Amino acid sequence: MNVRRIVLSLLLAAALVPAACQQTGPPSGDEPEVFMTVDGNAVLRTVSPGLIFGANLGAWVSDTKLGTTTQNLLEALRPSVARFPGGNISNNFCWVEQMVSDNDHLVWQDWSWGIDVGEFIAFIKSVDCVPMFSLNPFDHAIDGVPHSAANEAEDLARVFVDEGFAGAYYEVGNENDGSWNPMLTIEEYADRFVLLARAVKTIDPSAQFMGPVGSGTSSWIDGFLDRLALLGATGLLDWISFHRYGGWISNSNANGIGLDDPQQFGLDLAAIRASLDGRGLGRVKIAVTEINAAIWDTGCTRDQFTIKQGLWLADALGVSLLKADAVNVWIHLHPGADPHALIDSEASPPAATKNYWPVALPAQTLSSADPAAPVEVLAVARDVGDQVMTAYAVRKTDGALGVLLLNKSDRSYDVAVNLPAYPQAVTARRIGPQEYDAGTGPAAANVRIDARRARISVPAKSIVGLDVR
Repeated sequence: MNVRRIVLSLLLAAALVPAACQQTGPPSGDEPEVFMTVDGNAVLRTVSPGLIFGANLGAWVSDTKLGTTTQNLLEALRPSVARFPGGNISNNFCWVEQMVSDNDHLVWQDWSWGIDVGEFIAFIKSVDCVPMFSLNPFDHAIDGVPHSAANEAEDLARVFVDEGFAGAYYEVGNENDGSWNPMLTIEEYADRFVLLARAVKTIDPSAQFMGPVGSGTSSWIDGFLDRLALLGATGLLDWISFHRYGGWISNSNANGIGLDDPQQFGLDLAAIRASLDGRGLGRVKIAVTEINAAIWDTGCTRDQFTIKQGLWLADALGVSLLKADAVNVWIHLHPGADPHALIDSEASPPAATKNYWPVALPAQTLSSADPAAPVEVLAVARDVGDQVMTAYAVRKTDGALGVLLLNKSDRSYDVAVNLPAYPQAVTARRIGPQEYDAGTGPAAANVRIDARRARISVPAKSIVGLDVR
């Protein structure tokens, strides 16, 4: 953990909380409408939150966008790992030559204008992250010169080890189960995975390997695990990796962002965990290396840049804290017209988008200034269902609590949060429709301490973060 990150985190917190709003709140004579209880004795798990709030970076952004402003914005999202070169380009990216091809790997374009491996390494060092690299699984030829995918993976591992990143994270390919990418059968993919994993682990035995990096289908994961077992190669797998988008929204359908979808996401994660346990692979962790509320068809903007997207992101991150081991929101630095972007790479300097803040508030609420510092995830009981409100809580290494409340309904609620001990101070921040649309960050919210209880009004369609000390 570097001193720069701690100082920046403290400055950002001071800027976003103009006053310690703990003396006012709902009228003291009124009964709360919703009761929640944070159980300090019910530790559900201990996690490193910086892995849950991991970053996604793309090679299609100019290195001129990696300056101090971007560093500060990224650090405030509390990642401890950063993924590169990003998405579908991974299948067609030759990092050695800094060139990119179409899916046929025949014609290669110069990519010297985009971020290269050296620039990626320099940037993640500046923001105190470790690398997660999506390896190109395809052998290819450039100007008649053959390039072995395994050899290039070995060479990259040497670079990472030399730069102090032994134990880095490696994915193989990206969504090779989808027709939008160079497709592989599950047998072909697993064979490529084994080849590259063995090559990298020869250089760095502590390297963490992740697959099958699918578009979310359970059959792709199951087939991959079956093939590894047949090859006697399950020992090479450290992480199941896949992607999760809430839905497909198109002018040809009536779909919108489903605010109950994060709970289905949690069930899907639990099913994968059970499948791993049933195969004797309980040691294998789960990474969801791309998540967002939806994928939008060309020309369709339904529910883009709305508080519904913000609520989905915040809720999915809360679910991930309970059920996953690593998560990367798609995508951190990208042109801001794309509703997936958190930091607008086209702004000068890069700037936070509306969807930046619904990721920043959960990250800052549920982690310490050092995102690699572990937190205890605590059970939260409540007397309303997931369709109305969800809640997540952690205990940090200094004993402070972070409590995240999400109101999905169309009305506000007076909420009483019963705490494990008498608090000395409670501060609150919120993002409702007004704050989301303004795109300038959370607003301070009023909260009142009543013995071991924090009372707060949670507006309709809002995200509220409590810091309890």
